[in-house]
Amino acid sequence: MADFQAVVVGAGAGGPVVAYVLASRGWKVALLEKGRNPYPTLGTSRLRASLFGNDEVRGRRYYAYQDPLIEPRTFRANDAETVRPMGDMQGLGVCVGGGTVQYDGDSPRVQQADLDFLSRFGAVDGAQVVDWPLTYEDLAPYFDEAEKLIGIQGLAGTNPFEEARGPYPMPPGYEPKGATVLIRGAERLGYHPHPMPMAVNSIFYRGRPACVNCGFCAFGCPVNAKGSTAVTAVHDALRTGNLTLLAECCALRIETDGSGRRATGVRYVDSAGVEQVVTADHVILAGNAIETPRLLLLSAGPSHPDGLGNSSGLVGRYLMFHIVFSAVGVFDEEIRTYRGRVVTHALADFTQPDGTLDWIRGGYAELGGSIHPVEEGIRYPWPMHKMLMTQGTFLRRISNVTMIGEDVPVGNNRVDLDPAVRDVYGQPVARVTYARHPRDQAVVDRYMPKLEEIARESGASSVLRFDFHVEEGIPDTKHILGSTRMGTDPAASVTDPWGRLHDVENVWIADGGLFPTSTAFNPTLTQQALAWRTAAYIADPGRPRP
Repeated sequence: MADFQAVVVGAGAGGPVVAYVLASRGWKVALLEKGRNPYPTLGTSRLRASLFGNDEVRGRRYYAYQDPLIEPRTFRANDAETVRPMGDMQGLGVCVGGGTVQYDGDSPRVQQADLDFLSRFGAVDGAQVVDWPLTYEDLAPYFDEAEKLIGIQGLAGTNPFEEARGPYPMPPGYEPKGATVLIRGAERLGYHPHPMPMAVNSIFYRGRPACVNCGFCAFGCPVNAKGSTAVTAVHDALRTGNLTLLAECCALRIETDGSGRRATGVRYVDSAGVEQVVTADHVILAGNAIETPRLLLLSAGPSHPDGLGNSSGLVGRYLMFHIVFSAVGVFDEEIRTYRGRVVTHALADFTQPDGTLDWIRGGYAELGGSIHPVEEGIRYPWPMHKMLMTQGTFLRRISNVTMIGEDVPVGNNRVDLDPAVRDVYGQPVARVTYARHPRDQAVVDRYMPKLEEIARESGASSVLRFDFHVEEGIPDTKHILGSTRMGTDPAASVTDPWGRLHDVENVWIADGGLFPTSTAFNPTLTQQALAWRTAAYIADPGRPRP
């Protein structure tokens, strides 16, 4: 008899949602997380403050992030290039709650157009765009449930381009000056700015307080106002009595039976450095779209010589990061965007056809954005450093217009195992191969001037361009998608439409790796809706329900 009915690997955006759905339906679940637990009162009758504070230095010392000194990644732009050992290569949160601990909380839903790329926009030379194997209507009830669990603020009806939906669980919160100035400029240009759907409490909600607008969302919320999966899904799952949380435990490989058709559990290193095995009827992987394919490749064996679930050869392929770029408006007046949430408003106008023959679809545009003192000092060029620091040009006088652009899936953009570099556990590290497709660059070229126009219309005296495709073509967007894509054809996808591996009957994926295309919106809420849908199917394949 197995130790648990299900073991979930990864306590980031999707894994805790799976754990919550199964535990709330009476399943005995283990949640394996290699990072620490910064929430000492999770699962108790009264959730108290976290171990986070407004401390940028602590955050930059990898307190709750992947530490590249002991868990590096390597990068190359193509197969012919020598790999480059990386510092922070798309590093996300490594703690209970994962990346949802440090993200802004931006949680929009996708449009149906995001799921119909091939049929709606056509093929793209050199890319493998496809349609998703499901519709917005398939996801809608799971969006509803995820929004209630996580706690999303917003205002239905203010975004004319969103799909049909009901009211948000919470109303919009405080509107800072950094958003206000950009809203006015966008409206004068005929756009439709609206409150950004966000996983941040605007009011007291489900035992957690409202946001105090401290401005340090990127380093963990001290008061638990942000709806990380730790203080929502994990907390609620623990209170059922059916969840066992195994923090500071790093998965090494998935164990299978002799046939290779069933997983029997997960081998991991515990907090004392001792190898253990936890057995389960189902194994759900939710590490992220870099770490999950890495674990599948590390789990190669006689029945799966190229990696678990990799008969198609597609595990790790079609890796996407989104194309994220900003027009940074520098104002004569003080904006002080560091006060309050980083982004509070957005517009979806650029996802809609504009009537021109050469139109190419853009993405969701966020209004606002800040910088903190240490980051400010790092970014300034040395000859101007003292002047810029003392004048506070950027800390006090900037506000950004930033686009989340859809990058297309390319087969050679992928994750595999580095043959030479190993991590602190002695395992081969993830090697990322990635180059921006020409269509993606075309999106930047077309829409950067439009973002600049919004900033200037809002009163910016000068505008700077910033592309998160940083030096030497290395992306740094923290949106990691597509490396275990779902589909109906086992030869052209890694999982079925419910997230189950085609090759192994009881191994499931519940992270951004499922995305067949990247969509034009922030991905977290969609990951959570997919995770809820997968868990509902695991619990009752004959009649999955939200």
